Amino acid sequence: AILQIWGEVHAILQGWGVPREEQGRLLEEWKTKQGGEHPHLLGSYMLDITVEVVKAADSTGAGGADDGSALITKTMDMIGSKGTGLWSVQEAMGAGVPAPSLAEAVLARQMSMCRPERLANAKVFRPTAEAPAYSAEELKEMTEDLFWSAALSIIASYAQMFQCLRALDKQFEFGLNLPATIATFRAGCILQGYLLSPMTKAFEKDPNLPSLMNAFDKELTQNFGRFKRCMANVLSKTNAAVPVMAASMNYILTMHSENVPSAQCVALQRDVFGRHGFKRLDKDGDFNAQWKELQ
Repeated sequence: AILQIWGEVHAILQGWGVPREEQGRLLEEWKTKQGGEHPHLLGSYMLDITVEVVKAADSTGAGGADDGSALITKTMDMIGSKGTGLWSVQEAMGAGVPAPSLAEAVLARQMSMCRPERLANAKVFRPTAEAPAYSAEELKEMTEDLFWSAALSIIASYAQMFQCLRALDKQFEFGLNLPATIATFRAGCILQGYLLSPMTKAFEKDPNLPSLMNAFDKELTQNFGRFKRCMANVLSKTNAAVPVMAASMNYILTMHSENVPSAQCVALQRDVFGRHGFKRLDKDGDFNAQWKELQ
């Protein structure tokens, strides 16, 4: 999911008309950028390799020419897969753990592999977008929004993973110790990065922390508005597809909601067509309402 998040960051910057060289400079700065109380919140191996990818020039060694052009623009937009992501999502869903960011990352790869279908569809309908024209000051604010969108998406993705591990531990009793598990990520794993430290401290302080997101309450409180604003901008003014970031935003919204109106609606819909019953907020038990025949 995190690789896809960084891919979406690149797509958004491209949609905003940010040149490749400027993208590389911006992402390079993000390696050490202060994020709230954190000295280099997004510093990580996956950000490092994203910077390299965005900056990379084509070459004869990459099958092209040493002409200084961008390698990324000549790369086929089809992502390979070994199946570990799909397996992880299947395990999460089987355990009843919502992991929308992880699931959307798998779906993004699968859609990328449907290139012939995409090319055929694009001949029939191609979404339009405004030509980007932003002032330096506007872009500065927009990229700050994007920084926090990436950060909160990554935190939400980790939160989903840890909830899945907890559920599977209850089922299989493999003796989960989250601080020890996180420690393994530092030893040559692509997940290594600054965030591992505050995550470890959070679970050491409270092994029963309801969600990793609670350890970043200040960051959420101060910057979730930026996340929502960024997604609104991207969806309304660009053609950048951002499935994992959008799913992460919805995960944060839903998992911090005391009441989910859409769930109330669907619960009653199921009672209408299948007499599946529903629960009430004001009393215990299972209930069925009386509905008129609609078929």
